[in-house]
Amino acid sequence: MKLLVFGTTGQVARELARRVPVGITLTQLSRAEADLAAPNASAAAIFASGADAVINAAAWTAVDKAEGEEAAATVVNAAAPIAMAMACAPLRLPFLHISTDY
Repeated sequence: MKLLVFGTTGQVARELARRVPVGITLTQLSRAEADLAAPNASAAAIFASGADAVINAAAWTAVDKAEGEEAAATVVNAAAPIAMAMACAPLRLPFLHISTDY
């Protein structure tokens, strides 16, 4: 099984990488590889990945900064996950969006 994970540096993504079961091929995408500020980039990454399932463990987590840059935070935390889900739907890929204050 091929698992595509958005996010590499956050705590959730790091824990996923540490605990990936044998037999799962994990591909993690960083901001440089799929910038969530450009939601179409995340959709393109899904279409190109050949993944069997997708997890979004990436998010804008700087709360103080998000209050001053609400539009940008909304793109990353809402529009990008919507684009991911929309890309997964026609491919019939399971999509898991993780949101936490971990």
